[in-house]
Amino acid sequence: MDLIETNDGPRHPWEKSRAAFFTDVVARTLGGRGGLDVLDCGAGDAFFSATMSAKVGPRSVTCWDASYDDATVARLGELYGGAGTSFSFTRAMPERRFDLVLMLDVIEHVEDDVGFVSDIVATCLADERGVALVSVPAWQGLFSRHDELLLHHRRYSPAECDRVLRAAGLELVERGGLFHSLVAPRLASVAVERAKGLAGRTPPLAASAASTWRGGRLVTSAVDAALRADNAVSRVAARAGLNVPGLSYWVLARKRV
Repeated sequence: MDLIETNDGPRHPWEKSRAAFFTDVVARTLGGRGGLDVLDCGAGDAFFSATMSAKVGPRSVTCWDASYDDATVARLGELYGGAGTSFSFTRAMPERRFDLVLMLDVIEHVEDDVGFVSDIVATCLADERGVALVSVPAWQGLFSRHDELLLHHRRYSPAECDRVLRAAGLELVERGGLFHSLVAPRLASVAVERAKGLAGRTPPLAASAASTWRGGRLVTSAVDAALRADNAVSRVAARAGLNVPGLSYWVLARKRV
């Protein structure tokens, strides 16, 4: 979760489902390799890194986020200091190599996305065994007040995301859509926004309020089950080489040699 979205309420089912899906991708890709060093770019509150580490068990996880301040670094260090994996937190890009570089819902926040990814690939991704996992919000036509609230510069078509990653020196290994069932609801909400003339008029609302989950137990269980089914479709489609449109798009890639 981005720090801008942090709140004291329960985790949103979307966030839990996203973490489960990408943890499965990492485990399937790198789970048999020991001694992994992981860089989580734009790590936020480190929820994904902690979820992934519990299953994959890397040697170290470096959480990098330009939004960290001293108090946040100290708090997260205390929170994850007792984990089996060695966690560290930094506000500056590390100048060392990692086996796995995560850029999950990050590059849409950066104006120069090609330059940003290129610097990370050149500086941080191991040459021979390094793997990058990237996700982005999909389809510019779905750009909404929620994107404005989260300070997104853009959403991506699969072709545009692929172009950025290739231009940054990556070779695409596996890719696909995610959260297919959420495309129609987002289309409907965008249509309502535009009909009411709300585009570009995002109120000064904390992003944490938009991410707060208020569903009860039964609703939460139903949403969790629906998103697990959605994830299953994503896994099958990706392994079959099918790019089924979703609210998000993701790519597993290696450094081009």
